[in-house]
Amino acid sequence: MKTIHRYILWEVLVIFFIAFIIVTPVFIIGFLVEEALSKSIPFTTVVRMIPYAIVAMSRFTLPMTLLLAVTTFFSKMSGNNEVIALKSLGIPPYAVLWHVMAIGIFASLFAVWLNELAITWGRTGINTVIYLSAEDILLEQLRRNHTFETDSHDIIIMVKGVENRRLISPTITLKKPPSTIEAQSAELKIDFTEQTLTVSLNNVKVQGAGAKYTGHDRVISIALPQIINNTNINPRVSDMGFKELITETDTVREDIDKKRRIIAAQKVFAAGMGTVNEWCTPQINQLNSENQESHKKLKRISAEYPRRWATSFSCFFFVWLGAPLAIWLKKGEGFGSFFACFIPVLLFYYPLLMYGMTGAKSGSLPANSVWLANICVGIIGFWFLKRVHRY
Repeated sequence: MKTIHRYILWEVLVIFFIAFIIVTPVFIIGFLVEEALSKSIPFTTVVRMIPYAIVAMSRFTLPMTLLLAVTTFFSKMSGNNEVIALKSLGIPPYAVLWHVMAIGIFASLFAVWLNELAITWGRTGINTVIYLSAEDILLEQLRRNHTFETDSHDIIIMVKGVENRRLISPTITLKKPPSTIEAQSAELKIDFTEQTLTVSLNNVKVQGAGAKYTGHDRVISIALPQIINNTNINPRVSDMGFKELITETDTVREDIDKKRRIIAAQKVFAAGMGTVNEWCTPQINQLNSENQESHKKLKRISAEYPRRWATSFSCFFFVWLGAPLAIWLKKGEGFGSFFACFIPVLLFYYPLLMYGMTGAKSGSLPANSVWLANICVGIIGFWFLKRVHRY
């Protein structure tokens, strides 16, 4: 049995590492190309993003490549009648499967850590690289498209060209106050301390907002988060590590309690003064509205913990389903068994996972509903395991 176990573990791990090394770079290249095209990121900036992208994409390829390794090996094993040979010796199939199940558990625990690393280091590192390269990204957009517009559509910059780092004949349209600024040239400079992008215009011509003059220089400041997405200093719940989630939970709860006390104090004061109609003042309504948003955020945070564990333990449940299914199919051809398992997973598992995640975040379903997809896969895998053991 020790020889059989070593043989199974070695073959599965070899296939897994080869598949992981091949598949992960494909995901990394796709991710970097999409980022570069959508945000006009220069090549040098893309290169600096590679280490963070490796971690960020590995958490997605880990379950897939583990499923590929398990289905490929056990499909070959079943096709060569090795499972039948073991059963003829009185060795049941689950006796050779539990080592692979153990790999699934260890891979799932590793995926939990990898998810945390991808969020706290990988995603933060990518955003930091983009943030620090905001000036290069903006210049690259102007060089390619000759125009740039902020997310709020308050500022539009158009240029005839970009020479080195200098804008040629820029035209800036401001929405507030409505005005148009034309200049002979301009230079960009970012102040990361103030989180602003400064545009220094030379020999400007201004029209609009009740003013019209020429021959002067002018400086315009633009908030940096308007230039580059995902640079907000207040991260989303999905961008927080476990420690940050704990701190954020305490902060939100304290804020809710504080606002509740303010609302209660104002209502008691109004009741004591005999002005009960002031219970619906704009300030109280605003505090109630903010508390509702805070409660929604608490629901998202409470769903984030089980979500990360559930998505990480998809490694184990994919192994739980893939190994007995590959034996039961008896195809002898790895990719056929892999797609026979992966396509239902793609069409059934992930939509069910998204349904549970959406319901848990909105509060319409319990937070642990994110495990629903894993439980269903586990039940199906148990049925195949019984079939393989019996027949």
